[in-house]
Amino acid sequence: MHKKTLASTFVLMLALGGGAAQAQMAPEQGGQPEMEGAPGMQQQDPQAVEQQMQAQQRMQQLHQELGQLQQQTMEENPELQDRANELDDRLLDQMESVGYDNVREDIAHLEETIQQLEDGTLADDADAEERLQEDRQLQMRLQQAQQEAMQDEEFMQSWEQDRQELEQDLISAMEDVSPRAGELIDELQQLQAQMHQGMGQMQ
Repeated sequence: MHKKTLASTFVLMLALGGGAAQAQMAPEQGGQPEMEGAPGMQQQDPQAVEQQMQAQQRMQQLHQELGQLQQQTMEENPELQDRANELDDRLLDQMESVGYDNVREDIAHLEETIQQLEDGTLADDADAEERLQEDRQLQMRLQQAQQEAMQDEEFMQSWEQDRQELEQDLISAMEDVSPRAGELIDELQQLQAQMHQGMGQMQ
């Protein structure tokens, strides 16, 4: 079951800013944008701050909508899913080679949390907040392991070439499923550029 989440988290949509994993875990943050409490935000123009917050919320919506469209596209195109799974396995093997143990088990654990957030069952857990905090730390460790794995230039050159080819084929297939796919991707990329520009001005 973890394969579908892995494809979203590690392999696909990296050209969109690598936000898939963050979008999946976003409900655990209570709907509050992380940037709200960022240092120096209180000294900024309230209108500019509000615009940044609205842009971040819209980005999360776009990630979720594109994620759903991606899942539908993969289900309708098993060959794309097989290629994504193969890329996942190569990356996870590389993460293990740099010393990250139990990577597949940890990702399966995060997927279970995401599923419980989506279906609402986690709200019944008295230790939910503690679990979410631990899972946020786990997610950060996985991202660090991913970054370390990608420092291997020989591995990365081959893997990234295959990933880019898959990404282009996936986007093309998504556009076949929904004519809005290209518009959503363009909007997301524009918002990301605006966010980077806005955060740079706030520093």
